[in-house]
Amino acid sequence: MNYYIYGYTDKGQYRLNNEDAMLVNRVTVTKGGYGSVCIAPFLAAVCDGVGGEKAGELASQICTSSLAQLDYDSSVDLDSYLLSVHRKVIRAGVSANDTVNMQTTLCMLAVDEDGTANCYNVGDSRMYRYVNGSIRQLTTDQTYSRFLYDHGEITSVADLEPEFQNAIVSSIGSVLQEPDIDHLRFMSLFGEQPDDTVLICSDGLSDFITKDEFEIAMKITSMTFAEKLEALCQLAMRNGSTDNVSIVGIKPWNTPEEYQALTGNPIYGNKDEASIKAQQECLAYEVRFRNAKLREESEDSLAGLFADLEKFRDE
Repeated sequence: MNYYIYGYTDKGQYRLNNEDAMLVNRVTVTKGGYGSVCIAPFLAAVCDGVGGEKAGELASQICTSSLAQLDYDSSVDLDSYLLSVHRKVIRAGVSANDTVNMQTTLCMLAVDEDGTANCYNVGDSRMYRYVNGSIRQLTTDQTYSRFLYDHGEITSVADLEPEFQNAIVSSIGSVLQEPDIDHLRFMSLFGEQPDDTVLICSDGLSDFITKDEFEIAMKITSMTFAEKLEALCQLAMRNGSTDNVSIVGIKPWNTPEEYQALTGNPIYGNKDEASIKAQQECLAYEVRFRNAKLREESEDSLAGLFADLEKFRDE
């Protein structure tokens, strides 16, 4: 299975800085769009920074950069790794007065070498899955309003004062508590259906795009995958978004025709520098993964040989 990942981010119409950061195939993206071809295993994520001045911007970039350095496969304990990233953000934050308690959300797709897909979520960025022409939210917002609603203390977000409506109750980097990492495994194989797509969004986009608008955009056949995602960002801003807007889309593909429909470019003879670099990174990642497997098999064989020798000696 091959995958095409495209991410697009914009600081929006009202913010001076972009506190969002995206992870697209080991690349941290904080401005504009970036696309990449990859194979499993891989990670893709959106982080939405929280903090004054550039603190949130720094927190989100530390998070995505740390994930970009990880050689991920099914043997990696991502929950433990995310806690180490959490502590890294805290350490960076206490180094200056204006970054103390800087935080970030994290919404991440992890696909291992067997194609098994998992969602990891901290905060209120969202992951959606689009299948058979319908979109479904996979994550649950970790917000104060959602917490109160789930516990029956409010019947609507409007029951809260505006400053509390979107307050998050879990994050990467909080000095008050460790993050509550929601972990969801996909029940069906990612890419099993022809239109199977994952979308990861910051709340600056998801709060201003309706379910119908998502589905209409994804059904447009005259636009490339990147154009659809960029159009959703522009629509969120036209709909009144006052925040940074970011979206990462992940789409499995198998044939050259599917790739061309996604990107608008033929898979062969494509001289785009970013695509060539991405393909080279994929090959390098695959080589590292296969070498690790060979080392593991070699160590197992050696251990078996020693066990046989010990058994022979005892006899």
